[in-house]
Amino acid sequence: MSNSKEDELLITDDLHTLRQGEIYTDPETGKKYKVHKTILPGRASQGPHGIGDPNDRSLRKIEADVIIPRRMNEQVERVECHPLYLQLVNCLRQKGSAVGLRGCQDALEEFNVCKLEKFQDPAYRAQVTNDYLSERSEVRRTGMTEKQRKLEEYRAWKRKQDGETS
Repeated sequence: MSNSKEDELLITDDLHTLRQGEIYTDPETGKKYKVHKTILPGRASQGPHGIGDPNDRSLRKIEADVIIPRRMNEQVERVECHPLYLQLVNCLRQKGSAVGLRGCQDALEEFNVCKLEKFQDPAYRAQVTNDYLSERSEVRRTGMTEKQRKLEEYRAWKRKQDGETS
């Protein structure tokens, strides 16, 4: 049985013995490292704010299977098929939601056809995906969501307005 240096386990090979925030010193180089544990892969915790590389254009499984379709659905309801969606909503309000499903079959069918066309259009999916990736990249670059950035802009504007009136 050979007991070479390659067969020995490093202290970093078993992360259960290390605690979050603990300082680990590499015995070979003497370099110190702070232990940072995360359930995300290494590339997901890189970048200027530790929330991912802003230039990464790859999608995780949950983004491709859940987030992009949800954004497509929201975009279809708000923009692409909005008149048909409003027609369906108004029909359901007039006839009641439980009974209205039977009474509003025509409006529901028109809306579903429009929605199906959009969901089967690869160019539309690519557009929504690119919009999402651009927004995600900006969040990773700045460390703030779009709502947070708008709030900061408002606060700066408000401070400026208060400073001018004083």
